[in-house]
Amino acid sequence: MTLPNLPHLSSGTAALSRRSVLAGGAAITLGLALPARAAGTMTSTVFGGVWEKNYRAAIVDSFEKKLGVKVALKLGTASEWLTSAMVNRGKPEIDMLLLPYPDSIKAVRAGIGQKLSVDRIPNIKDVHPMWFDQFRQEAVGLDYVAYGIAYRTDLVKKAPESWSDLWDPALKSKVTLPDIGVWGSWEMLVAAARTRGGSESNLDPGFKALRDLKPNVRRFFTGSTDAMQMLDTGEVSVVAMTTNIPAYALIDSGKPVKFVFPKDGAMVGMVSYHVTKNAANADLCMQFINHALSKEAQEAFCNAVIAGPTNRNAKLSGRAAERVPSLDQLKLFDWQKVIPQMSELTDRWNQEIAG
Repeated sequence: MTLPNLPHLSSGTAALSRRSVLAGGAAITLGLALPARAAGTMTSTVFGGVWEKNYRAAIVDSFEKKLGVKVALKLGTASEWLTSAMVNRGKPEIDMLLLPYPDSIKAVRAGIGQKLSVDRIPNIKDVHPMWFDQFRQEAVGLDYVAYGIAYRTDLVKKAPESWSDLWDPALKSKVTLPDIGVWGSWEMLVAAARTRGGSESNLDPGFKALRDLKPNVRRFFTGSTDAMQMLDTGEVSVVAMTTNIPAYALIDSGKPVKFVFPKDGAMVGMVSYHVTKNAANADLCMQFINHALSKEAQEAFCNAVIAGPTNRNAKLSGRAAERVPSLDQLKLFDWQKVIPQMSELTDRWNQEIAG
């Protein structure tokens, strides 16, 4: 499905059952250990490392200075944050979740977030509808990245141009794919299904395609660091379903690596804001989102992390302009159809693909 016709979009964990959430609720609640909130303080989530550094510099610091408030950012995992929100619905410990796919769609399905509107967040009017409507207007996207193929130019004779090129017999034992549950794994399953005429509603062709691909798979990677290490050392020649960011880290260090967005469409990953129902500081969260979606904040952040802005007026420059795909290069899929199947799909993957 191409971009304008979107119900939905990185990837993640198996669906949370109500029983598993309640069983782990006490541990999650205690484990978050959030600090006591002062007046004028909102609590949100953040991914660590360079991403956090750029997020603070481009968005958080200027917001705190402008309003004279404090934004307390909680490190952790998306599944942990989502579980906390589900367990603590009456009195959320986190005012605003920043979630990737599929946890963002799970949050919408669970009714975690408040409705967002132009009245409370004026800059939403400048956000492309695809980054808002897919969340039933209970969340809004911050930025997006795209999944493609990275390969060693010195080890691959015929450069891959499409997802179907991964099945080239010349790549026997030279490819690595994301293991199930790793970012990109659900996208890989859907992409494989589409190469054989399948879809989100019919993933049988995807499993057949991946079984056929197994002779080419050296092993399944457990994260981007694992994948790039294999590519760097030459253990594999091709990394399928990786975002542009880790691949360009190797390219910029001088490694003989190239990254391509497949001509049959790049899968998409993104993060989105969800203001929890009953959040103690909802108004402040709305102001923060409005700030984060401003043209200035979007340009500062997305150019720094090499990602696509959701504000249609924001412009990329330099490396970001060269490396972020245009919207017509993206290929999305309907997470609403995949999420209910995740537990079954995980079991099937472990039996048929990873086994």
